[in-house]
Amino acid sequence: MGKWMNGFLDKLTVCQQANLLGGGEIRMKIQKELGKLTARERIDSLVDAGSFKELGSLVRDFDPLFTNTKPTPADGVVMGTAKIANRSVMLYSMDYTVMSGSLGDQAAWKIAELVEMAGQNNIPLIGIIDSLGERIKFKDGSVGLDGVAHLIKNYCKYSGIIPRITLLLGPCTGLMAQIPVLSDFLIMNKKTGFLWLGGEIVSKKSGKPEFHMEKSGQCDILADDDFDAIEKTKELFAFLPQNCWEKNSVIKCDDDPKRSEEALLDIMPDNPKMTYDSHEIIELITDNGDFFELKEEYAPNIITGFCRFDGIVVGIVASNPDELGGIMEPNSSDKYDRFINFLDAFSIPLLTLVDTTAFPPGDKWERLGVIRHGAKNLHSYANLTCPKITIVLRRAYGGSNIVLGCAKMNPDFIFGWPSAEFAPTGPETIVHAIFHKELAKAKEEGRFDEVFNMYLSPIKEYFSVLTMGTVFTTYYTVHEVIDPRKTRLRVIDALHATLNKKEILPERKRFIKPA
Repeated sequence: MGKWMNGFLDKLTVCQQANLLGGGEIRMKIQKELGKLTARERIDSLVDAGSFKELGSLVRDFDPLFTNTKPTPADGVVMGTAKIANRSVMLYSMDYTVMSGSLGDQAAWKIAELVEMAGQNNIPLIGIIDSLGERIKFKDGSVGLDGVAHLIKNYCKYSGIIPRITLLLGPCTGLMAQIPVLSDFLIMNKKTGFLWLGGEIVSKKSGKPEFHMEKSGQCDILADDDFDAIEKTKELFAFLPQNCWEKNSVIKCDDDPKRSEEALLDIMPDNPKMTYDSHEIIELITDNGDFFELKEEYAPNIITGFCRFDGIVVGIVASNPDELGGIMEPNSSDKYDRFINFLDAFSIPLLTLVDTTAFPPGDKWERLGVIRHGAKNLHSYANLTCPKITIVLRRAYGGSNIVLGCAKMNPDFIFGWPSAEFAPTGPETIVHAIFHKELAKAKEEGRFDEVFNMYLSPIKEYFSVLTMGTVFTTYYTVHEVIDPRKTRLRVIDALHATLNKKEILPERKRFIKPA
């Protein structure tokens, strides 16, 4: 090597060593005291050993007045290419030790460029955020919005093309707060995560991870600390394909696909007014009982998450009668809508387990927009082209019957347990509506329960799948009534039947979802 190169390499080495120090030893010590890993430690813990290759390491804040006072190595963003489980990813990690992780002009353009590279190369994108928001400057007030706008546009542009995961391991405020929500999945550190657009903070819980899991529904997964967030990211990543053009991997399964489960017969209570937890069913039918749940504490009356059947990745949506009777209220509709659209974008099969009394009636729910939220679900399901399998466990009443992939919404397979009931509304409601005079008289005579059950029994018999199943297309349809113990086998058979499915929608520029 010629001597003339030595000087250049020396300068490069100085720059790289400065990057490793971040905002300095004092700031790194503070980061540790907060219970957080540094930006580079987070990357090293997430990716395969030695696979990270940095991009944009020379970048600094270009404002001389600013940089003369505080160092800005890599302008506070460590980013590049890497591998997770030998799969290529692009990722960035915001460095809180550099200017409190504030987003500078160059950092915004760096991340925007990385997002575009990931999208153009069909590689998943992972962002690790620990930032107080846009950088405030003495000279012109704040970071320029061109870079931030370009960053946000690129996040939107590659939606549905590549999977995008955000780990929020510290604060995230201002315009940057949009980025985690524009991602497909948000994982938040329970202890250090904080997400807030701006304005008044009205309680101690506002902006914290529990707030965004339970109230706003913007958080998908809560993690105990940075290490737990990283492990959960790896778990989630294993369920996702590289992009919308590639099929998900099928892994070798050691769980018998023909396994029969006697315990499924004991989950549902004899009394239809009693509830049960659908998690018990999911645990009994998936490969080795594994289930990766999303938004667990938000709208728990509907369950969403990933699992595998015979090694095939599947997205599960399940009514949960144990919470609000499994009704489809606005929050559960939003949760359901976002998840099934993600599945469709990446051709991941959808398994829907149905037991719900429909959308809730009344002034309270109408004020919350129950109609328009339900309309979004109808619109989304009608446009799904991914493999769709529906199993009606017990009740499929009213509009939710259609929303959850029953009847003629064209699921590829629809099965019913023998306990399934299809009805335009609950049989109890029908009895009250039709026989209200008879019931009023019976109540005066002290025979209400006797008379009510006398009318209810034949109506429930009429709406039973064992009766409805004799009419294949006119009213409510199942392709087959199945033995609950064989649920796993029937799901796996249906999945294999749909592996090469192609469903073509009408040609158009784009569809318009209800508000």
